[in-house]
Amino acid sequence: MKKALISLLAVFALGGIATAQSVTVWTTLADQSLEWLQQETASFSDAFGVEVEIVRLALGELREQMLLSAPAGQAGDLLVGVPHDQIGEMAVGGVLEDMSSYATDSYLADLSEQARLAYTFGGKLFGLPMYVEGPALIINTDLVPEAPETYEEMIEVAQANTNGETFGFMYDINNFYYSYNWLHSFGGYVFGRDAGGDLDPSDVGLANEGAIRGGEELQALRFDYGLIPAGTDYNVANGLFIDGALAMTYDGPWAIAGFREAGIPVSVMPVPPREDGSEWSGFMGVQGVLLNEFSTKKVNAANLAKWLVRPAAQVSLAQLSGRIPASNSAVAQVSDDPIVAGFGAALQNSEPMPNIPEMGRVWQPMANALSVITESAEADVEAALEQAVQEIGGH
Repeated sequence: MKKALISLLAVFALGGIATAQSVTVWTTLADQSLEWLQQETASFSDAFGVEVEIVRLALGELREQMLLSAPAGQAGDLLVGVPHDQIGEMAVGGVLEDMSSYATDSYLADLSEQARLAYTFGGKLFGLPMYVEGPALIINTDLVPEAPETYEEMIEVAQANTNGETFGFMYDINNFYYSYNWLHSFGGYVFGRDAGGDLDPSDVGLANEGAIRGGEELQALRFDYGLIPAGTDYNVANGLFIDGALAMTYDGPWAIAGFREAGIPVSVMPVPPREDGSEWSGFMGVQGVLLNEFSTKKVNAANLAKWLVRPAAQVSLAQLSGRIPASNSAVAQVSDDPIVAGFGAALQNSEPMPNIPEMGRVWQPMANALSVITESAEADVEAALEQAVQEIGGH
């Protein structure tokens, strides 16, 4: 354990030896990820003599309680497993510590660029990224032994598997989180950036030429290709895949445990490029560790944060729960895991969800637009998307 302490000091340049003061962690993690957190905090306590209390909260409750209770000294010292797109409101509310001074150059250099940008808000680093996540193409290899090499081939394979007994390709098509892959890959975007590189909430690119073309492709999935029946949502697609009746779906690493439990053999890969070589790019999320601005235990809390995001911890999290490390060196250590590698490949070109508070006003208008687009083959894609942008408040 002494060796571990010396190693941690060398890698992270910790701010002094921790005292016996306890640290309270608020987390959204569950299942295997929560088990990992319990193991890592226990090892931290053994190494530094700092007791750690873990309190699990739903994401909305965690965010609300931070805004309300942190200034009064009644919130967790450290927040673990908070998606990057949730930090904007808390950063504006002044309850998050800028962690730039806690992140060493070597740690930042080992991060993927998307992960670093995801936790950057107003030029400050409001968290230490720990893992990344996002959807990829998940294949039932019993039904599709050979992975399609192009998007067009994927459609053909899906159509061949759509018969009286199985379905070829289904996913939660009216969920903007998933369908952004089609809108963005053809040229749409949520928010543009200003001259300084910050997201510009007045510049909404969800009804431009590319987004319209992507919306037409979504419409084609249902009506031209006959792949996604009306009424398909997450539960429908997930349930059919678990039953072995769905050849391919578009989902994230959180779905893998259920598929494995059901005994479904799977492979994971990016949605294959179109025949013209164009690759796909959807949303990615980044989760990490945040520090309470009002914590009176910042030294111990920051040291714990660094412990949780060190490459060895990210590797163990990947091995236990299939999470994709934010650390490039950690990714290299788990590259022999085909599931982790498949999601990692899919996320290479992905775009972090915008982390500004204005993102909250995007979800419902886009859900409405997608519902219109996929309701009828004659639906006006351009009009539906323009209506959404008007409701969002951009131009």
